[in-house]
Amino acid sequence: MDYLIYCSTALVISFGLFYIYAKYKLSYWSRRGVKTPPTNLIFGNFKDCITLKKSAGEVICEIYNSADPDDPYIGFYIFHKPMLLLRNHDLIKQVMITDFQVFPNRRFGSSNERDVVGLDSLLSIKQPRWKYVRGKLTSSLTGQKLKNMLPLMEECGKPMLKFIENFLADEIGQNKFEMKDICSRYINDVIASIAFGINTNSFEEKENAFWKNGLKIFRGFTNSIKFIILFFIPEWGLFIGPLIKEPANYFREIFWDSMNTRERMGYKRGDVIDSLLALKNGNQDPIYKFEGDNLVAQSASLYIAGFEATTTTIAFTLADLSRHPEHQAILYDEIQTHLSGQKMTVDLINEISFLDCVINESMRLHPPLPILDRTAIKDYKLPGTELTIEKGVSVYVSINATCQDPKYFLNPNDFMPSRIEIEQEKKFYETLAFGIGPRACIGQRLAILLVKVALIMILSNYTVCCDMNKKRTNDNAMGFFTYVADGLYLLFKKRDK
Repeated sequence: MDYLIYCSTALVISFGLFYIYAKYKLSYWSRRGVKTPPTNLIFGNFKDCITLKKSAGEVICEIYNSADPDDPYIGFYIFHKPMLLLRNHDLIKQVMITDFQVFPNRRFGSSNERDVVGLDSLLSIKQPRWKYVRGKLTSSLTGQKLKNMLPLMEECGKPMLKFIENFLADEIGQNKFEMKDICSRYINDVIASIAFGINTNSFEEKENAFWKNGLKIFRGFTNSIKFIILFFIPEWGLFIGPLIKEPANYFREIFWDSMNTRERMGYKRGDVIDSLLALKNGNQDPIYKFEGDNLVAQSASLYIAGFEATTTTIAFTLADLSRHPEHQAILYDEIQTHLSGQKMTVDLINEISFLDCVINESMRLHPPLPILDRTAIKDYKLPGTELTIEKGVSVYVSINATCQDPKYFLNPNDFMPSRIEIEQEKKFYETLAFGIGPRACIGQRLAILLVKVALIMILSNYTVCCDMNKKRTNDNAMGFFTYVADGLYLLFKKRDK
């Protein structure tokens, strides 16, 4: 009996101490005069994300919308750790661009900056290593390098067109495609070609090992947990090693087989492997040596950053055009005007101005990665406010909420490729999906070119339409990237030439 009383008393005291501790931790923002939504004693404001009821993008969007329209920021908590969500364009620019030296690092990654699939790369490394690596890799994605890669992209697009054509011919009356499936196969083949130097055909090879190992990184329950940890609880990064060991080993083997063959044969292909080979054989700096897994990391990070993001962008852009045939017709006419009877070149693609408008507007509505984050490396007084962001506190931007805020956009949920009313903020929202400031995505131009090539090839040969009566929601609680929970199905019809 005494033992039971002792245990009960200890339990009550433990719960009491935890309650006091949690309430104090969750008062961090109120003690600084910052509003927050209601919090959970254990999960803070991230219960629905941690329990996979809602995606992280939706949760942070809801936090954004819980604030008053003119609030420049709002506080929130991941477990008991305080975060600040910026809601004002000027403050976002101030933190991400002007005062980048105070916020040079992402929260994303693992606590020790080491990860076998490539997180010890531009995706997550900290200053000063980040600046050095960024400078070295910039030369691998110049305008001329993109021009050299364009034929490789076109070559990967041909099996995609053949797959669509064969499907329409073989399945009488069946012309509906799930867009993420088609687009991910195309993107997989392109990245395999330009970042790993190998040719794959994900449309014909049903057991394509490269594609299957790529899906092991992004899809499924365990990968949802993995991305939540990497983005929001990086101090737990050591626990996810077993989840990524198998695909990491596969990509490492593919990479070195390609690198060693390229070096032994001495031929060039105009891709990322050529650039990495030059870095490997160039002068090395102790701050970050381009050797071993550090080289694998660069190709792997290109795959990690580009696979889901570009897949999602192509899928949603086609979906938006399918719901707006008037814009699809304008775009088709412009494509024909510039490219009909012409060999596709980067310069000609860039002349299709309406294509840029369509892609930018679709990415505004459906940003592939809906969240940005930066972490303060020293105390920082937020300009125009009385708030000091303490060292180690992370700031976030909800891209989807910011880009659909009625304060900044007229009819924010409508697909309007020509948005004259937001001309003054045009550059801001166009680039936000790729990040903003010095740490914006280094592969932005490459990603946009991949998307453009796919759209041009598909729309030149097919019209796309959808079921207008079917309600669509972008949230997928099991996925970190923006997508439709039950898939995105479109109808294809061969164009009359």
